[in-house]
Amino acid sequence: MKLLICTSEYFPHGSGIANVIYNIVGELKKQGVKCTICSPTGPDIILGNKKLIEKFGFLGLLYYWYQVSHFLKHTDYDVVWLQNPYFILHNPFPHCLITMHSTYFGLSHHNVGNTRFLRVYYKIISTIEEFSLAQLSKKTVFTGVGQPVCEELGNMGIEKERITYIPNGVDVQLFKPVPDKTVLRTKIGIPEDDIVILSVGQLSVVKQPETLIKIFSILENKLKNLTLCVAGKGELTDFSHNLVKKMGLRKIKFLGHIELKDLPALYTCADYYIITSKYEGLPLTLLEAMASGLPCIASDISQFSIVREANCGINIDFNNIEKAGTNIMNYLNGDHSDHGFNARDYAIKRLDWAVIAERYLDIFKVLLKS
Repeated sequence: MKLLICTSEYFPHGSGIANVIYNIVGELKKQGVKCTICSPTGPDIILGNKKLIEKFGFLGLLYYWYQVSHFLKHTDYDVVWLQNPYFILHNPFPHCLITMHSTYFGLSHHNVGNTRFLRVYYKIISTIEEFSLAQLSKKTVFTGVGQPVCEELGNMGIEKERITYIPNGVDVQLFKPVPDKTVLRTKIGIPEDDIVILSVGQLSVVKQPETLIKIFSILENKLKNLTLCVAGKGELTDFSHNLVKKMGLRKIKFLGHIELKDLPALYTCADYYIITSKYEGLPLTLLEAMASGLPCIASDISQFSIVREANCGINIDFNNIEKAGTNIMNYLNGDHSDHGFNARDYAIKRLDWAVIAERYLDIFKVLLKS
């Protein structure tokens, strides 16, 4: 099988989508699938412009997908797999698989944005996205990385029978628990006996770092042996640092960007994982934390229902800061060793990249016969 994969980012450039495709491609190649990657950075076909995407966001994405439609009109690939495509003119592939990792429809619907301009911006892009997907051939099939993403596709007019839920995955051999948490703690200056809560992800509007910091201020006042480690950077990095200083918080450590090779050790030095996002697809960091055996504290949004499904933590309504702080405090004071075990067990059985790749391969085989 010859598979063409078109994606706006690919490892080692990019983050979520880039890493997802890289890992699935690795598993597909083991099955004998010949994969060709088209992205702004290759490695096989280079279209679009990475710097244009970084500087102008959605306009850069439109330019990439325009080039895909213009230069890949005639291909001899057996199957085509597209990641969050935005075809304004036409889709050159009459039948293909489209995977949506998140949607601007979802961002707009959940009113994500700390300014009126940003909310209007998401609304405009959501309209373009809906138009782009609506004009696709009825032979096109879809997967969503979260159940809410699948629901959003349905709300945009895609028939339910054309949509399949396939979650993101995780390397359960790379991300795994270790009994000794002291080595890295010593390296980054965390007291050996502290309870460590870890947040991993971009410091962006969607992730709500301000909410995370305010909730930790409640916890820090009541638990003296508690440390919050924040890994990641973003447009709210300076704002987050300044807020911590303004609030006089002493036990928040900003670790900045962490390379992939260093992430497994970071998870193993923590006791809990926390994510306060208002909207997501299905972030890899949550799955990495689960594979690492960490109980998870996650927003009470449908995207994180996997925490309830796996019985590996709690879902918190972060709209009420005081109540959220109390609920987390009660959780930290309880015994939840089983949640760590449940998280790891769920990841091994359902989220290993080999399992996820096999589900995609089944769809490719159906497309091959159509």
